[in-house]
Amino acid sequence: MPLENWIGYRFGLVATRLGNFVAPMYASRHNLSQPAWRCLAVIARYQPLTAKQLASLTSSDAFKIARAIDLLVRRGLIRRDADKVDRRRASLSLTAEGRKIYRDIDKYMVRVERELTATLEPGELATLRQSLDKLDRQLESRLRAEPWEKFLKG
Repeated sequence: MPLENWIGYRFGLVATRLGNFVAPMYASRHNLSQPAWRCLAVIARYQPLTAKQLASLTSSDAFKIARAIDLLVRRGLIRRDADKVDRRRASLSLTAEGRKIYRDIDKYMVRVERELTATLEPGELATLRQSLDKLDRQLESRLRAEPWEKFLKG
């Protein structure tokens, strides 16, 4: 199969190109890195959540998440409160300043998303979203459920 037909390769290209386009906005306006912005957006959507939940929802490693959380706490964009049930865990949520910055970047991201998807008919966009959901479920339930070595034996 040619490289350009590999789903992971194509997803990677689109994600990298999109990231390279949008990152300068939140870097210059709000001095945020891509991992920090991703964490801020996920916290905004699912707050409150733990660092472990955040890592899962961003598909990032613990080190990147810890650095992003520390940055966002230092900047006063998120709060890290001790979990009431388990004091060893922390609950992450946006501060008022974090909500303000999130809303500013979100407005921009929505415009970019609309421009990017404007080339698709409504049915194509719905099919794309359904297809992405199916691929994500397949990846989680089938592929990641087995060790990579199993696929070598194939």
